[in-house]
Amino acid sequence: MTYVDENGKELQKPRQDTPNSPYDTPYDTTEEGEKPNTIKTPDGKTYKIVPKGDYPVGKVDGDGHLESSDPIKGKVEKPKSVITYVYKEVKEEPSKPKGEVIITYVDENGKELQKPRQDTPNSPYDTPYDTTEEGEKPNTIKTPDGKTYKIVPKGDYPVGKVDGDGHLESSDPIKGKVEKPKSVITYVYKEVKEEPSKPKGEVIITYVDENGKELQKPRQDTPNSPYDTPYDTTEEGEKPNTIKTPDGKTYKIVPKGDYPVGKVDGDGHLESSDPIKGKVEKPKSVITYVYKEVKEEPSKPKGEVIITYVDENGKEIQKPRQDTPNSPYDTPYDTTEEGEKPNTIKTPDGKTYKIVPKGDYPVGKVDGDGHLESSDPIKGKVEKPKSVITYVYKEVKEEPSTPTGNVYVHYVDEFGNTLKNSVTDEYAQPVGKYYDTVIDNRPNTIITPDGKIYVLVPAGNYAVGKVDVDGHLTTTDSATGQVIKGDKNVTYVYKLVKTPTPNVPVDPTPEKPVDPTPNKPVDPTPNKPVDPTPEKPVDPTPNKPVDPTPVNPTPEQPAKPAPALEQLPNTGEAQSVATGVLGAIAGLAGLATLGRRKKEDEK
Repeated sequence: MTYVDENGKELQKPRQDTPNSPYDTPYDTTEEGEKPNTIKTPDGKTYKIVPKGDYPVGKVDGDGHLESSDPIKGKVEKPKSVITYVYKEVKEEPSKPKGEVIITYVDENGKELQKPRQDTPNSPYDTPYDTTEEGEKPNTIKTPDGKTYKIVPKGDYPVGKVDGDGHLESSDPIKGKVEKPKSVITYVYKEVKEEPSKPKGEVIITYVDENGKELQKPRQDTPNSPYDTPYDTTEEGEKPNTIKTPDGKTYKIVPKGDYPVGKVDGDGHLESSDPIKGKVEKPKSVITYVYKEVKEEPSKPKGEVIITYVDENGKEIQKPRQDTPNSPYDTPYDTTEEGEKPNTIKTPDGKTYKIVPKGDYPVGKVDGDGHLESSDPIKGKVEKPKSVITYVYKEVKEEPSTPTGNVYVHYVDEFGNTLKNSVTDEYAQPVGKYYDTVIDNRPNTIITPDGKIYVLVPAGNYAVGKVDVDGHLTTTDSATGQVIKGDKNVTYVYKLVKTPTPNVPVDPTPEKPVDPTPNKPVDPTPNKPVDPTPEKPVDPTPNKPVDPTPVNPTPEQPAKPAPALEQLPNTGEAQSVATGVLGAIAGLAGLATLGRRKKEDEK
């Protein structure tokens, strides 16, 4: 793809959509990043993709695509295809004046305590600012010399008058809008005189055997803390029930009694050491717990339990699973637990296997659990070095799936401009199912958000193409028919109703809005994507004049979302439709709808 301005000047380096590929390889240059809406050039200029029209570089279609270049979508069919998108420079408006907001922090005499902080960087005038946000107005400040300052209360200070926010009133407001090149907000603080520090101490826990030999490194319960700080050495991890030493031995805390190391209480605590709970009251408190070696019994023999999965002929269909790892004899096992005995198995080659019923198979006799009887029991206890339980499966032949398709409806004016959101008439329905977009999704009237009213065009030839008696664009898929595999896209064409503006405008009173229930969203590839625009169904009879009667327009409930047609170029036509004409058209719509329904009933 190449990207040029109206005169054909390249704006950015070409991009490769499809590298060297075989003929008939599909390509699409509208994918993400390939057709940007705007381009920023190195010289700081901004370019926007052009609408449909004639330019010095040549004729451009509704995709901003230079028609003389290759199609934006297609298949590789020659050595090099070049697709060109055309852009036009966007002239930026002159920038507004800008300013910044700075916060300063001073003591009562105006001495700076810490570096100023920028609340709002260089920003346009009228940008809101707030210097009370987190971190901008700290309650206390710690200076590099170790002093602590606290924000002052309301009052008069040497630096000036301070309000209830600790804000120097002679400085700029603490909240507001940028309105000058530099706004400075000042907060005032006063030094906090700390009381003389109390003496401090620490609490250490040691772990020894009956003879006083250390079993593991001491632990610090309470680091250097002021006297009267509470401590508790029985908290989690501080008084373990057992200790494993590096030489592989296990020690258990001793019961109450007399030991070579000394007298021990019911907590395994050496009474001659400091209390296990209390308050810091000296530079160093040491609490000692006493342990005794546990002589382990000889270990029991161990074994493992493995589950295998095979087909009727004994061929493995997935890797074996370990139910019970290396465990002592008599350890219970159960291979029917979740995930261990799946009802079906999907193999890497895409085949599906289902567990077999009871019966005789080439691999052997299988019980009602799909278990090969010649393998070990599905439940039991570990009683040998390796137990293998085998489940047997049979391939399931899947039936081919039924093909489905979708039908989408789009709405445009005579020139192909999108008027409202596309809707889904049929979604993921079986091929051959009958559909009818005339009855289901063909509103006779559409009201756009800017108040313009469009009605279905009569049969004839229009800029967008030939239209039949149903207002259906004949170059799109049939308005009625049968679902095919894939997508069908049906388009209806509407014409703007030109009406005079009433002398006395009437303010419409909106009716109670209806909560829409959107249908299932889809992601098809429609013929003509359109931009979403809410619709209002009306069925007017334009030939019969009536006296305008104001009505309250009610937006139509949105239909199931469908893929959008891409917006065709805007013709520039704009017309405001008055409320009185809305009433007239709505009235005609009611009469026309009744007539149509009656005609359909007679059919």
